[in-house]
Amino acid sequence: MSAARRRVVGALIALTIVWPLLLAGARWPAYWEWIASEQTPMTWLQSVVLVVTGCLAGLVGLVVRHTGAGRRERVAWWLCAAGFLALAVDERFAIHERVRDGFLAPRGVELPFLPWVGPGDFLVLLVGLGGLAALPLLWTAVRADRAARTALLVAVGAGVLAVGVDSVDPATWSLEGERLQQSLEEAVELISGAALLACVSLRLLGLLGALLPPLARDEDGGSGQPGPVEIADGVGPQVLTPDGA
Repeated sequence: MSAARRRVVGALIALTIVWPLLLAGARWPAYWEWIASEQTPMTWLQSVVLVVTGCLAGLVGLVVRHTGAGRRERVAWWLCAAGFLALAVDERFAIHERVRDGFLAPRGVELPFLPWVGPGDFLVLLVGLGGLAALPLLWTAVRADRAARTALLVAVGAGVLAVGVDSVDPATWSLEGERLQQSLEEAVELISGAALLACVSLRLLGLLGALLPPLARDEDGGSGQPGPVEIADGVGPQVLTPDGA
């Protein structure tokens, strides 16, 4: 992994650790106030992470045009970009929470085959199922990059955990238990979003490293002449020479 890719991963790991601790410490002993609720600094950062992820996914959609990628891969990246931006809007303005609290929950709308889910809370499960349905699309788009694939798996695992915890009816928890549960759920959700950002960033850096061999050479302290760059294609390495052969 190149130095730039390592720095991206390290920065995002630090973000997922430092940010919740800062928010908890700033409001201690009421640690949950800036974390557990909607429209807080925690959800603001989550929305920013998703916006950046969506923008970078769109950028990857432009970059892959110069790698000989087919229309299907380009469309996949654009669809992923649109999905990330839609999630960012939902996160920033708490859209599905407003629908739940303003319409579904007051009317007692629930799914009888999900007894642990409170009225209206099934919306978060629908959002999670939509993400899983789109997973093959993103997996296909990043399958050539092992580090990006690993980040995607982390994002999916954390996302499934966050959705599962968030779907549990809060009425089954004590007040202190609900505050802790919601705080941890938001922290896990931040991990999922940061892992998605890492996934897209790593893929973008990998593509740029292949398309800009002089930059890769300078970073690695090369001999002064552009050398060949390997691009993982999911089956075996391809070699991209400075003249594109």
